[in-house]
Amino acid sequence: MLKLKTMIKAVLFDLDGLMVDSEPHSLAAWQAVLARRGARFDQPTIDSILGLRLFETARLAIRLFDLNDEPEALAQEKTDYQIAHLSGNVWPMPGLSELLDLIDRRGLSKAIASSGTRAYVHAVLATTHLDHRFNTVITGDDVLNGKPAPDVFLAAAAALHVPPEQCLVLEDAPAGAQAAKAAGMTCFAVPNDFTRHLDLSLADQIVPSLQEVKTILTSPA
Repeated sequence: MLKLKTMIKAVLFDLDGLMVDSEPHSLAAWQAVLARRGARFDQPTIDSILGLRLFETARLAIRLFDLNDEPEALAQEKTDYQIAHLSGNVWPMPGLSELLDLIDRRGLSKAIASSGTRAYVHAVLATTHLDHRFNTVITGDDVLNGKPAPDVFLAAAAALHVPPEQCLVLEDAPAGAQAAKAAGMTCFAVPNDFTRHLDLSLADQIVPSLQEVKTILTSPA
């Protein structure tokens, strides 16, 4: 049985691919926007963008395909497409509701720490009816540097008034795990079908599901 090795007072959640099954929709949005330009991400590129901020992915696409777009405009086009098609395309991961309930019963704080834009993150939370479940929501728009920099996790910890060493981060991508460890936090990697084959060895533990995270938090130290 996996166990926590330190006292935890807050749980920080990534959003895409961890809380909600949104990676297929996010990728479909990028491919739709790029198709208008005769381009398409290949699998190695898809692997490399998981966990990155939207702006960074837009810059990569412009460089990779020699596009004439400005990064801000390309990123906004992708966001607009994704938000317009959210309904029926994103849903909570199995075990999320039960895990959130347990965290509430344990009296722990919880936050979202996402690389996504503010408009996108709040649209997803509203669509999945999760917008009232968190003490704070930190997005890529709220920090200077995106993952793998630790900024978003440190901002979430500061908003919760919890020291970094007492925060547990739940992530699904290598960039997120790197950011969590750079912040001095415990990190559980909970991979999905898109990230299961990637290198998540920076995480303290690799946990197969959110249900298993709940089991770990329930078990005695």
